[in-house]
Amino acid sequence: MPFVRINYNTLMRYSLPTTISLLLAFLLASCAPAASQGARFFYIKMDAAPTLVLLDSPDSAQPLSQVVLASPPDCGFWSLTPAPRGPLAALEWQCPFGLLTQLVNTADGTISPLLPDTSTDTHFLAWSNDGNTVYARVGATTNPHIMRVDARSHQGVEMPQVSPNTYNFTVSPTDGVLLWAFTNGIGFGSEVWGGAPDGSSPQMVLSDPQHIVGLIRYSPDGKYVAAIRQPDGQEAFPKGELWLTDADGKHPHLVANTDAGRGMFPVWSPDSQKIAFIGRNNLRDPASINLSILSISDTKLSILNLQPSNPPYWSPDGARLYFTLAPNGKMELWFYEVSTGKTEKLFENACCAGWVGK
Repeated sequence: MPFVRINYNTLMRYSLPTTISLLLAFLLASCAPAASQGARFFYIKMDAAPTLVLLDSPDSAQPLSQVVLASPPDCGFWSLTPAPRGPLAALEWQCPFGLLTQLVNTADGTISPLLPDTSTDTHFLAWSNDGNTVYARVGATTNPHIMRVDARSHQGVEMPQVSPNTYNFTVSPTDGVLLWAFTNGIGFGSEVWGGAPDGSSPQMVLSDPQHIVGLIRYSPDGKYVAAIRQPDGQEAFPKGELWLTDADGKHPHLVANTDAGRGMFPVWSPDSQKIAFIGRNNLRDPASINLSILSISDTKLSILNLQPSNPPYWSPDGARLYFTLAPNGKMELWFYEVSTGKTEKLFENACCAGWVGK
């Protein structure tokens, strides 16, 4: 899976002053989780209505505040993704007509639709580095297209250069360059493209006619890209491969076998030295998944006998990994301490931990 065609000098076809301004803007915008600026810990309490619980830290005895996430009619909780900076988070619901995205302001508890038209499905793809823009796929079942939406005004701009069949989107934390992956259907393989922050100057990075390449993530320092490749087919829970490459496309290499059918991204530690992902004990057995941690410097792989039900989340200092388990169908929030191997349950009837800015 060679990411060798990527060329940021080609992607960023701006005048020199504009290029410098963009680079400065994105270098000033931290790519680390908002917790690095003294943010608040959160988790979702799975009551009759999901409730966003905010605390000073995971060990706090009393919550700072709680926000009831009232679902739209006939919809169920899907995901919550905090912005890299600031108090906003993207809240997704699974509805009969598809995914619907709302924005939660964790500072005051207000919830608003991503776009004024709530009859159209909106699938959250990514945040910009400054937390002011949301990238989303809109109208998947009617008129699919990719949009940039201002998180404050809720006004969207279509990105015609980005394929409407895009299923994965990631933003470089250092210069805002975009990578997106799409497929035109089963049997057509997939393509990965790159472009400027507004989607202009698109350039193909990779074409793989036999595999689906996705779950792509830049490292927090912007030096690497991780991605998962799986066979192009209709298998429900296929095995996959975790690939790693330099951000300039050099030195692509396979680093681990993974599970690929549960849609869980590889998750970088804040110092870009580790990747947490969902592996398999037995590649032929889709049920034999595990939480795995890869050390980038020495390729050492730590395999934990745990089966998370959603992507894990690193603490801001990289000392702990938080994840959700679902024994007997009941969701529980746990953490794993990297230095000691300690594993402990934090909360019952809870999921989806993370940090969000103030």
